[in-house]
Amino acid sequence: MMQARTPEPPQSDLVLRVLLRKLQCAIYLDYIERVLPLAALQPVPGAPHHLAGLLNYRGLSLPVVDLGAWLGIAGKEPYQIDTPMLLCSDGQTRIGFVVNEVMQIEQAEASTVQLQAAFSSSGSPFAASLNTGAGLALLLDMKQIMTLNFADAAINCQVDAHLLSVLTTA
Repeated sequence: MMQARTPEPPQSDLVLRVLLRKLQCAIYLDYIERVLPLAALQPVPGAPHHLAGLLNYRGLSLPVVDLGAWLGIAGKEPYQIDTPMLLCSDGQTRIGFVVNEVMQIEQAEASTVQLQAAFSSSGSPFAASLNTGAGLALLLDMKQIMTLNFADAAINCQVDAHLLSVLTTA
């Protein structure tokens, strides 16, 4: 279970907007090392449904997590050769995250980052909502997410079902 927290401000105010099934999310660029096409992954028998597999990245075994599956968003599609994967790092940990689409980089000005208090007290994997000219996106709390052990079957995201149904109907 995620603890209530106060997100630290990122060093950059640039975010990458991504699509997780039908849900628009944003991730501060500070956490993204690179965007790669989904490579061949080593399956892990008995792994939780959200762990897509292990990636051999420059000799390191990295977990690759399907963020849509972890968030519990319905509508999984089979991975394609051009399915994007984000290689993310917090300076200590590297994790690959499968997303459905990489949309665009945009500036997250202070006035567009909203509802931080509501998300921080709910145990949500989100840090805030981001309201831009391109639409509403949920800002992922990567500081919290990067600390999770995704190989542990008990690490399932519990997002309010009503919130997800409202946000994924576009």
